[in-house]
Amino acid sequence: MQQPEAANSLNAIELAVLDAPVLTRGALSMFLLHLADAGAFDPVWSDQIHVEWTRELQRLRPEIPAERLRQRRAELERAFPVANVIASRDAQDEVLAHCTTQAERKSAHVLATALSARASVIVSDTSFCLAEVMSKVWHDIAVLSPDDWCMELLDRQQASVLAGCQAHRAAWAGGDRSIDAWIAWLRAPHAGLTRTADQLDSFRDQL
Repeated sequence: MQQPEAANSLNAIELAVLDAPVLTRGALSMFLLHLADAGAFDPVWSDQIHVEWTRELQRLRPEIPAERLRQRRAELERAFPVANVIASRDAQDEVLAHCTTQAERKSAHVLATALSARASVIVSDTSFCLAEVMSKVWHDIAVLSPDDWCMELLDRQQASVLAGCQAHRAAWAGGDRSIDAWIAWLRAPHAGLTRTADQLDSFRDQL
């Protein structure tokens, strides 16, 4: 007889750490969080990740009031109340033990958060510098770009992804609300989901 835990794991929703470079990009992160809200995956972040995306957005967009950034973090926490994870001391020590550069030590908290949450994926960009460290900690965690992560989700959680896309498109603030305009929005640099947009184009009758 199959054990209940094994049976449940077959349908388990994956946990994915959304790194600061992803949360900094509001348009992109809102799209991803619509997918999460539809059940495609469960997002994970930490206090330190919040500090980093807030600091970077203040640098890139100094005209945005600090209060608006605080409101955005509060909105994220309300929408996903169990997403915030405190990295365990053991996880931090394990990661830091393999860091050899200042850049690796600076990013160690991201991997420690993933280990503590038992996340299977870290969604980040090319600035993520812990590939060498990850090869030494013996944990099966993938680092994917947002576009690659969406493609993985389309393969594994197609119905939830399409439901999330429908919700995102319904809430989208674009002037031209046509499916062509929305898919073009996904391809544009603010989202950068070119492969995902190409794939979703074949589902346009469901969007």
